[in-house]
Amino acid sequence: MSPVQSGDPRAVGPFRIVGRLGAGGMGTVYAALDDRDRRAALKLVHAMYAADPDFRDRFAREVRLVRRVRGEGVPRFLAADTRADVPWLATEYVPGPTLDARVRGGGPLPAGFLADFARVTARALAGIHAVGVVHRDLKPGNVILSPDGPRVLDFGIARAAEETALTRTGALVGTPGWIAPEQYRGEIATERSDVFAWACMAVFAATGRGPFGSGTGEGVISAVLSAPPVLDGVPDPLRPVLAAALDKDPARRPSAAEAAAALPDLTVGPWAAVLPPVDTVPDSWVRAAPPRRPWARRHGRVLAVAAAATAVAVTTATASALLPPDDPAGGGAAGGPAAQDPSADPAQGSAAGGGPAGETTPDDVPEEYRDLYENGTVVVTADADTEPAVVHSLVGTDGTTLDQLRITFTGSSQHSATARVEVRAEYLPDFGSLQLHGRDFAWVDELAPGDGYLAFERPTSAGVLAEPDPQNPVAEFQVTFFGGPGELVYYLPETALDEDRRAPVDQPGGFCVGDPDFDTHLHDPYPGSPHLGRADLAAGLPEGCATTPS
Repeated sequence: MSPVQSGDPRAVGPFRIVGRLGAGGMGTVYAALDDRDRRAALKLVHAMYAADPDFRDRFAREVRLVRRVRGEGVPRFLAADTRADVPWLATEYVPGPTLDARVRGGGPLPAGFLADFARVTARALAGIHAVGVVHRDLKPGNVILSPDGPRVLDFGIARAAEETALTRTGALVGTPGWIAPEQYRGEIATERSDVFAWACMAVFAATGRGPFGSGTGEGVISAVLSAPPVLDGVPDPLRPVLAAALDKDPARRPSAAEAAAALPDLTVGPWAAVLPPVDTVPDSWVRAAPPRRPWARRHGRVLAVAAAATAVAVTTATASALLPPDDPAGGGAAGGPAAQDPSADPAQGSAAGGGPAGETTPDDVPEEYRDLYENGTVVVTADADTEPAVVHSLVGTDGTTLDQLRITFTGSSQHSATARVEVRAEYLPDFGSLQLHGRDFAWVDELAPGDGYLAFERPTSAGVLAEPDPQNPVAEFQVTFFGGPGELVYYLPETALDEDRRAPVDQPGGFCVGDPDFDTHLHDPYPGSPHLGRADLAAGLPEGCATTPS
């Protein structure tokens, strides 16, 4: 990291700038801290792109896709603002050297680490391709070797720069030696073009040179177009996969997922053993960063919303106390609104407001999504098999989909009869905002085989928990359940229920919750989350989640 220069910003969105990590054709990458002093890599695009409205549209399109990329070998997306004076995006910071720096400074990777490198980066590409993103600029300088393994950087966003450059000058964006032959022939880069670049990169990791020579001259381009790859020095178990991935015809190359599956699975030691010392402690960043914003400035919007909700609740409670006990408006008589629907939340209805989807139409919503807010349907879907996460989306009658929120359950704790589940919410669009209420969550403690609908209960957490938006897209909070969390915890907003306010038994988003105090053993825990697991609803509950405590 180098110091900030004159003219560099000291703050971008919710991030404080610490220093420079690098610069390239598309923008400058800064080291940054969020308001909780967590490290981030923030890319600020160059002014020439910021002034181009076509680039902004392309950049916004790519960011909407990139937000969905999750998986092994991929840094976590944090935030972006495609409408700022200078557009930017931020991902988690990955410590470690680039592959280029490691090979040039320390030589090729040992065989076991090379196989792991190839497999992890191929899986990362498969995750990127799964959401419709093509990297377009995969090369040794865009892969970090961290103590936790390789991480692929800068995926997807290159397309916005590439299309802009093609429109302006007809020039090809990319680095010779890492560009597939079909791109030199004027064809559009595809997922198979990424696979070609991946194989070139794996050969470089094995030998210290590319399969078609070094440099950026005509000789390299000619070799890419017509010469066979040079694989001398590549371990024999890797050669068939890399040779197939370097085929001149993209149709004959394997997909990234196929390449990953075909690679040998070798056990390796910790990556730190083949890396120079890596700084994993953010203390020096904190000392170099500007001061954090005052807490009230960071949370003013949520404070205002929470205060309004509290005022409504107090007013409602006061009015209810003055009504006769059998007045239906008070909700106290048998058969009144509250008795008929114990899951109803009077504080939530006004926040949802708007069209049939229950979403208020933001003032800055792009025209392409306006009908979704007025006529769309809220859908909750499972997001990944590797962690307990769901995505809250608006879906239109024509199939148009807008992913609005990603909810991840990150932990659980229990004290006596009170259980708390830790939640991370990520707001995905670059416009508007979305309120999160305590009663957007639910728990289930009974489920017999053959049940058609969930008998869910709402938690005791009330009011607005957060209102993330593009400037503050990540919110972390706890949801409290009195009486124990049961076996399943759900993100289940009212707007996702059917017209009878029911959720089918196969409703996505239910996750098994263990009890850390009793060392509950879940049948199928998520990696790194021993007290959060996948639910086997076909088996019923409680056996569907956990064995008996040990």
